[in-house]
Amino acid sequence: MVKKGTVQAIVQYITAILLIFLLTWHLVVRVPWLRGVETFKDTLSPSLVYHEIDAYGILLLIFAYAALLHGFNGLRGILLEWTSGRYKNLITIVIVILLVVFGALATYTVIGTPAP
Repeated sequence: MVKKGTVQAIVQYITAILLIFLLTWHLVVRVPWLRGVETFKDTLSPSLVYHEIDAYGILLLIFAYAALLHGFNGLRGILLEWTSGRYKNLITIVIVILLVVFGALATYTVIGTPAP
């Protein structure tokens, strides 16, 4: 049987590894000469951003979900440590609600972005 603390640590490790690769990819696509433009500012033009969302929407969602899960899981651990676990249920419920709300915002951003 796996302990809960171990599961939380495994989630942190897996999301951290995912974030290393996805953040690297996300920053590499901002390199101007790879995008055929002159400056970093040009890589954020509406047409290029829409193309990136259209072509790599799934990766962007995985990136967002991994970042949210990693951050909120870590925040939950910190809050539980600070409160010595006294408010475990309240902290967990608030963290899950925030995770769902921000996950929905990320999903809406990728799915609901209109073409320029």
